[in-house]
Amino acid sequence: MTQNITFEQAKRKVSSIKGFYFHLALFIIISVVLITTKRNIVQWVIQKSENTDEGFLRWLDWNIIAIPIIWGVVLLVHGLYIFGTPLKKNGTND
Repeated sequence: MTQNITFEQAKRKVSSIKGFYFHLALFIIISVVLITTKRNIVQWVIQKSENTDEGFLRWLDWNIIAIPIIWGVVLLVHGLYIFGTPLKKNGTND
Protein backbone atom coordinates (compact mmCIF):
# COMPACT_ATOMS: atom_id res chain seq x y z
CA MET A 1 0.00 0.00 0.00
CA THR A 2 2.76 2.49 0.86
CA GLN A 3 4.47 1.70 -2.43
CA ASN A 4 1.40 3.00 -4.32
CA ILE A 5 1.34 6.18 -2.22
CA THR A 6 5.07 6.77 -2.83
CA PHE A 7 4.59 6.17 -6.56
CA GLU A 8 1.71 8.65 -6.71
CA GLN A 9 3.75 11.26 -4.83
CA ALA A 10 6.67 10.77 -7.21
CA LYS A 11 4.34 10.98 -10.19
CA ARG A 12 2.89 14.30 -8.91
CA LYS A 13 6.40 15.68 -8.25
CA VAL A 14 7.58 14.81 -11.77
CA SER A 15 4.42 16.33 -13.22
CA SER A 16 5.03 19.53 -11.23
CA ILE A 17 8.64 19.74 -12.42
CA LYS A 18 7.55 19.21 -16.03
CA GLY A 19 4.98 21.99 -15.61
CA PHE A 20 7.66 24.32 -14.28
CA TYR A 21 9.99 23.64 -17.21
CA PHE A 22 7.12 24.19 -19.66
CA HIS A 23 6.41 27.51 -17.90
CA LEU A 24 10.12 28.40 -18.13
CA ALA A 25 10.30 27.58 -21.85
CA LEU A 26 7.18 29.62 -22.56
CA PHE A 27 8.61 32.54 -20.57
CA ILE A 28 11.88 32.48 -22.51
CA ILE A 29 10.20 32.28 -25.92
CA ILE A 30 7.67 35.04 -25.28
CA SER A 31 10.20 37.30 -23.57
CA VAL A 32 12.63 37.01 -26.46
CA VAL A 33 9.86 37.72 -28.97
CA LEU A 34 8.60 40.73 -26.99
CA ILE A 35 12.04 42.26 -26.46
CA THR A 36 13.22 41.70 -30.04
CA THR A 37 10.01 43.01 -31.62
CA LYS A 38 9.45 45.87 -29.17
CA ARG A 39 10.31 48.54 -31.74
CA ASN A 40 7.99 46.96 -34.33
CA ILE A 41 5.16 46.77 -31.81
CA VAL A 42 5.53 50.45 -30.93
CA GLN A 43 5.67 51.42 -34.62
CA TRP A 44 2.56 49.35 -35.34
CA VAL A 45 0.66 51.04 -32.50
CA ILE A 46 1.73 54.46 -33.78
CA GLN A 47 0.54 53.64 -37.30
CA LYS A 48 -2.78 52.15 -36.20
CA SER A 49 -3.72 54.73 -33.58
CA GLU A 50 -1.82 57.72 -34.93
CA ASN A 51 -1.04 58.52 -31.30
CA THR A 52 2.39 60.14 -31.13
CA ASP A 53 2.10 61.40 -27.55
CA GLU A 54 5.56 60.92 -26.01
CA GLY A 55 4.09 59.95 -22.62
CA PHE A 56 1.95 57.23 -24.19
CA LEU A 57 4.90 55.85 -26.15
CA ARG A 58 7.07 55.71 -23.00
CA TRP A 59 4.19 54.01 -21.15
CA LEU A 60 3.85 51.44 -23.95
CA ASP A 61 7.61 50.88 -24.04
CA TRP A 62 7.78 50.24 -20.29
CA ASN A 63 4.76 47.95 -20.38
CA ILE A 64 6.41 45.78 -23.02
CA ILE A 65 9.48 45.52 -20.77
CA ALA A 66 7.40 45.04 -17.60
CA ILE A 67 5.73 41.89 -18.89
CA PRO A 68 8.93 39.75 -18.77
CA ILE A 69 9.97 41.34 -15.46
CA ILE A 70 6.68 40.58 -13.69
CA TRP A 71 6.42 37.17 -15.32
CA GLY A 72 10.01 36.44 -14.22
CA VAL A 73 9.08 37.15 -10.61
CA VAL A 74 6.07 34.84 -10.92
CA LEU A 75 8.34 32.18 -12.46
CA LEU A 76 10.78 32.58 -9.55
CA VAL A 77 7.96 32.01 -7.06
CA HIS A 78 6.80 29.00 -9.08
CA GLY A 79 10.34 27.58 -9.00
CA LEU A 80 10.66 28.13 -5.26
CA TYR A 81 7.34 26.38 -4.75
CA ILE A 82 8.37 23.38 -6.87
CA PHE A 83 12.02 23.01 -5.85
CA GLY A 84 11.96 24.62 -2.42
CA THR A 85 14.05 27.45 -1.14
CA PRO A 86 17.83 27.08 -1.27
CA LEU A 87 18.11 28.18 2.37
CA LYS A 88 16.27 25.23 3.93
CA LYS A 89 18.04 23.69 6.93
CA ASN A 90 17.37 20.00 6.28
CA GLY A 91 18.00 20.13 2.52
CA THR A 92 14.87 18.22 1.56
CA ASN A 93 12.44 19.60 -0.97
CA ASP A 94 9.19 17.95 0.14
